[in-house]
Amino acid sequence: FMTRDHVSGDNELEETLKEVKRRDWEKAWDKAKIASARIKTHIFLEEEILFPHLKGPDLDNWISELMMQHVAIWNLLDTILRLLEERDNETEVKLILLMQLLKAHNSIEEHSIYRELDKELVWNPNILFELRDSVLPAGWKPKYM
Repeated sequence: FMTRDHVSGDNELEETLKEVKRRDWEKAWDKAKIASARIKTHIFLEEEILFPHLKGPDLDNWISELMMQHVAIWNLLDTILRLLEERDNETEVKLILLMQLLKAHNSIEEHSIYRELDKELVWNPNILFELRDSVLPAGWKPKYM
């Protein structure tokens, strides 16, 4: 589920970038709002539901690093939305930066953290119901902000 969500977010950012390159600011704004909501919800699900189920010195270090990256991702999303509102040409650069950051970030999650979560799901399948039923609360921010 979370890996598919990564792919969906990546695709939405790609579509946003295409619209920015066309200078169709309205379409870019609409697509960026969707991508931002998805990615912010994804971060919330990881920090509030998934990561607390993972423990251990190696995992704690990885999770701490990923949570610091969440702050950078969150801030870049907010910057991109602001730049889109201003129809600023810097939007393209920030989108590319975000996409590169997400590529590295998502790879770490998919190849290590999510594998550990799959093991945890064997013992605690209720995690899936928590994921399904969760909604990003208004005003929520990443823990390291």
